[in-house]
Amino acid sequence: MLIRWATENDLPAWYTLATEVSDIFQHPDDMGAELRDNNRGKGSVGRYELLTAVDYMSSNNMGFICFSRTGNAVTWFAVSEKHRGKGAGERLLKTALRQLDTNKDITVITFTTDYPQGTAARALYQKFGFTIETPTTHNGLPRMEMTRPATNEKCAKSFHYRYPEFIKAAQKEYCPVCNNHPIPDDQVDIATNDKVWICGEYPGQGRLFGKMYVMPVKHYFHFEDIPEVEAAVFMNEVQRVGRALRKITGAVKINYEMHSNTGAHLHIHLFPRYLDDDFPGMAIDVLQREPAPYESYDEFLWFIRRMREELSS
Repeated sequence: MLIRWATENDLPAWYTLATEVSDIFQHPDDMGAELRDNNRGKGSVGRYELLTAVDYMSSNNMGFICFSRTGNAVTWFAVSEKHRGKGAGERLLKTALRQLDTNKDITVITFTTDYPQGTAARALYQKFGFTIETPTTHNGLPRMEMTRPATNEKCAKSFHYRYPEFIKAAQKEYCPVCNNHPIPDDQVDIATNDKVWICGEYPGQGRLFGKMYVMPVKHYFHFEDIPEVEAAVFMNEVQRVGRALRKITGAVKINYEMHSNTGAHLHIHLFPRYLDDDFPGMAIDVLQREPAPYESYDEFLWFIRRMREELSS
């Protein structure tokens, strides 16, 4: 099963599902026909506010969830009867909630407690923290507004939580790197040339002495889209930096990771690995940053200076 953004090509499947669940939603007519006749969904598609669950093998749409960032609310949600019980609803709701502001109340209008067909939906909302219930009327029908109270949760800055901003920055004309936005305060340029930027970080992801990254000067979003010759040039630069990093730090190994899930301009992280690092036999926890792996900030600057010397030699 794949959870992805719906496109306009998916709207007929959404309308079909809406027709299927019209009776459950207690809609007086054909809900799918009403949505289609009113050309609903195109705005949600354009704003990245309509998600669908798709079966990999058949490519069939299993369910849809629509939400509003402006209203901080889930606005439409259903899974086809033939696909229920497979976890599609849970995955759709989890993904939609990531795109909403958890530091504010999140709401949904759903069924009342005395409506048996709404029991599963209510249980799913409760599982995801919708604990406050307020009776209301919606489109002339008795309904329950369920609220997920605001939390102090700090969300990451990856596309999982801020997709519209992320995908916009993936375009060269909006890329912070390509438009010479200031480098973040916790990063320091080590070296630049006509091929790459080489940057160090303080204190550094994973609390690993010498953690750094290498970024191509030319804008790319997907590694597989880099022309073969340019990819070889970039990877040669990464190798050159890796050799210098292993020499200066005395690391046993250098781990190379290519994510670009937060900063859309493609780059490769270099993680020196040591006998005594905190991740024996496991992946690096990049959220660990404190305390810094350096004895002092002066030692970090010493590392930067030694890398510059080595790369220029």
